[in-house]
Amino acid sequence: MRIDRTDAAHAACLALVGRLDAAWSESVAAALEDAIRAGRPRIELDMRETTFVSSVGIGTILRALTRFRAVGGTLVIVGASDPVRDMLRVAKLDALLGLRAGPARPAAARESRPIGDGWTGSIERTAAPDVPVPLARVARGSVQAGPHAVALGHVALAPDEPSAAGLYGDGLVAGGTAVVFPADAPRPDCMASTDAGTVAVQVRDALVASAEPSWHGHFEASGTGAAVVTVSSIAGELVRTLGGPVAFVACGECAGAFGAWARSSPDRWNAATGAMTTDDLRRAIRFAGEPMHRGETMVAVAFASGDATGPSLHAHVAVTGYRPMPQQARTVAAAGQVLAEQPLRAVMHALRAADGTESSFVRGSLWAFRTEGGPA
Repeated sequence: MRIDRTDAAHAACLALVGRLDAAWSESVAAALEDAIRAGRPRIELDMRETTFVSSVGIGTILRALTRFRAVGGTLVIVGASDPVRDMLRVAKLDALLGLRAGPARPAAARESRPIGDGWTGSIERTAAPDVPVPLARVARGSVQAGPHAVALGHVALAPDEPSAAGLYGDGLVAGGTAVVFPADAPRPDCMASTDAGTVAVQVRDALVASAEPSWHGHFEASGTGAAVVTVSSIAGELVRTLGGPVAFVACGECAGAFGAWARSSPDRWNAATGAMTTDDLRRAIRFAGEPMHRGETMVAVAFASGDATGPSLHAHVAVTGYRPMPQQARTVAAAGQVLAEQPLRAVMHALRAADGTESSFVRGSLWAFRTEGGPA
């Protein structure tokens, strides 16, 4: 079998030429998984040159259909040979898969333009007001993890400061969900807001802003090989495009998470990190030796400003089990749902090494708004 793929703004299109049977099911499954990860809202299968399809082949398509529908995507067969049509009718699956004579008319696509650092993307205004909002620096206090709150710092999942003692770790708030890796816990944890109310968390040394995002966009690494979209390059482009300091949330496929996280609860540190000796830092903080968790889903929360010399950036990242982020996910709540529903792998303060190593994406979506002042 030959598998040909072409990508358009509205869809990933796969042409399957030859026999789709058990011998080729793994190859087709891998191609469908790559198409799902591409983030297009629609996958189109052209099976006009598929000479045979077995029950195993049908099962491969059905598994991809179920997975893609779970994240709001649409998988459609846009053309089929007679053997494929007959098999689908026998299995009573022709209607389920949306069999039709030819490809659907593409939806109007937003322009995707090159914006530097080896990646492409698009960004557009939402209906929210595009006005700078206050950026708060919270040394110690409580933060409401509402649907539009964006925060990063040391976080504790506790209703008040006394009950938060010893529970702090590196964390972030996005899309109505607060996540943290408590220093003494074996794994990260989270709390999510619901329709019944907003959760409160305790923070130390945090940056906090709250506004409905006025900008929404998508990004994807271009080219081949090791091409990635770094968090700092997203920050730099947003600062340039929006004309000043910004807060943003990015969510997508992780190319590598790189940073540091607390080894002991920060409220028990004897000094701020800037005043610690090297030995104190090693006792207080764990450092990633290299980028981690490639192929999972990563959510970055960041505050950035900048000038001609480049962006000033403060960012935290959280990594979860992989979930596709379709381009039709229009609200930042999609990032919060990923954090709340997928297994959490890591939460860390994002760092940039002297050689340029930093946290980066393969592709994803972003939500941003302007702020009054930046992280510096």
